[in-house]
Amino acid sequence: MTAGRHAGQKAAVEIPLVRCETMTVGQPLMPATAAGLTRSDSQALAMLVLAAVSASLAFYNLDFPFGIQPDESIKVAFAAGQHHNYAHPPLLIVLARFAGWLSGASNEHDYLLAGRSVSALACVAASILFYIVLRRYADDINAFLWACVFAVSPAIAVHAHYFKEDAVLVFALCVGLHALVRLKEQVNSVNLVYFGFALGLAVSAKYVGAGNSLVLFIVAIVYCRLGLRQTAIIVAADALTILAIFGVSLLTEAGSGLSTVIKGLGSELIHAETGHDLREWFWEGYGLTHFRYHLIPSLTGPTVAIALGAIAFAIIADRNKYVAAYAGGAFIWLFLLELSPLKIVGSMRYILPVVVYLLLAAGIACSRSIGSRGRPVAIGLGLVAMVASAHAGMTYVANLDRETDTRFAAMRFLEKQGVTRFVVDFPMGEPAPETKDYRNLSSVDYLVSLKFQRYLRGGGLRAQDPLIYELAGMFHCLDGHVVAQFSKPYGDYGYVAPTVRIYDLRNARSCIPASMVR
Repeated sequence: MTAGRHAGQKAAVEIPLVRCETMTVGQPLMPATAAGLTRSDSQALAMLVLAAVSASLAFYNLDFPFGIQPDESIKVAFAAGQHHNYAHPPLLIVLARFAGWLSGASNEHDYLLAGRSVSALACVAASILFYIVLRRYADDINAFLWACVFAVSPAIAVHAHYFKEDAVLVFALCVGLHALVRLKEQVNSVNLVYFGFALGLAVSAKYVGAGNSLVLFIVAIVYCRLGLRQTAIIVAADALTILAIFGVSLLTEAGSGLSTVIKGLGSELIHAETGHDLREWFWEGYGLTHFRYHLIPSLTGPTVAIALGAIAFAIIADRNKYVAAYAGGAFIWLFLLELSPLKIVGSMRYILPVVVYLLLAAGIACSRSIGSRGRPVAIGLGLVAMVASAHAGMTYVANLDRETDTRFAAMRFLEKQGVTRFVVDFPMGEPAPETKDYRNLSSVDYLVSLKFQRYLRGGGLRAQDPLIYELAGMFHCLDGHVVAQFSKPYGDYGYVAPTVRIYDLRNARSCIPASMVR
């Protein structure tokens, strides 16, 4: 009896710590233990704390000035009922219209806040899902730490503020990974439909989500050993989700149809192939442009170093297949993004999918490989990564404020100096005369530029439009005519506090190319 009683006690302690995919028929059901309830409660508490941390950053300074993010004006028009151009899928707009209806939006500002709130809530929900997925592979503490790293990183904290598709895509990717994990644990009708819904959600969030959905679909067929009927259920749920979201979008606007959707998709494919006015070719940055200029600032140097070190250790020392899988997803995303010339240094939003996969891999590696050898070391590394990312994330978000933003500092400087004959080359967040092509510089005395770094960089890249080289030469010449420069240590990140220069053109007319003089 004593031995049996001790064995029973041992089983009662160990069973809550074991994660099983199936249960043997006839296995006795164990009663819930105090330890099990405590663990469940701790996970619920962790999710509440994580949601609070994520929301505190996502909603802080959410009402930053309209016009700082140049794409928001068209999104506001779409949300208010103007027909969508479908250069991006309509999930964000559908959600913004619903949020606007719930809040009784009646003007431009109301729809702006509705759209930004959708992005903020999407990032909060993504952070919780990130934690839930990571908990399937990692211990409680490491899962919580790396979920916090994800939630407070500049990548998530900053992009939670913009009325753009990127935050919704991150949420959709996290839903897809959660659905895949559930499907692996149990293949049933509910999980099949949920997985198909998640795949459709990613496609409806952003067109590049289709590539992610395709890969997850193939992984599910192989990893979960799905049959033809089960595969058909996923495909049907996927297709119905896409049709429903596009259908709702078309029904809640006037003047759009299937031809509009096809035209929008075609324009986006061409845009991905040709890039912006400045084209960042793969070999120009040795295939590391996104990594160097976007991924590292999005997570901070210490976090990237810890993540890559932990991942390398887990793969080399333990050959951990889960770490390899998620790290592989991150590097495939990064490689494909590098292939496209559609990248502008300072526009970080393209690498958000990389952040999701890379931090999941890092969390698993710290828990399973480093934690198994020295738990304090793993926790210490997670804390360092969290503190580094949190400091950067909070500082970037704080710099969205009008009083700390570099654009408004430049405008205040001009007002104080009594300067009225000036022109800007990028939206400043408040009304100002703007030049699109620099052809009206001869009629003004000062140029306020946010794009000078873009063209100075473009002058050193091959196969650019001749205009890029002309502008690079102009800004090189204007280097000796800088009146003032406004910048911040935590700036030049996704429209946060960009470096602004004010050039005095009165004695620099010779710097302006003849082709731009009217």
